[in-house]
Amino acid sequence: MKVKFGAGLVAAFLCVSGGAALAHSFLVDASPSAKDHVAAAPKVVKLRFGGGVEPAYSTISILDESGKTVVEGAKGAPDKPRELTLDAPALAAGKYVVKYRVLSSDGHIVEGKYEFTVDAR
Repeated sequence: MKVKFGAGLVAAFLCVSGGAALAHSFLVDASPSAKDHVAAAPKVVKLRFGGGVEPAYSTISILDESGKTVVEGAKGAPDKPRELTLDAPALAAGKYVVKYRVLSSDGHIVEGKYEFTVDAR
């Protein structure tokens, strides 16, 4: 009886801890970051994820206050498999939303969005 109970605990532990090994590539850092107020419009939006991402199947978008897409795309670098960048056009003062949809190296899609503000000078 003790062996079955012990085996059950081990199996339960493996199920719970195995999730960490299969974690998706969630956003861990961004520049500009969420709720950031920047004095000058960023030239590049850079997103860093907790795991590898597939740039060919990933997209970053910048939307203006009205929800209109200002720019969309994504670039990655072989030496930085957890990073994506997007060249940003000249942005006027105002609020912007960065939306992302990435394909994790583990095959799962991760989506999210956040806001930042370009302050008036």
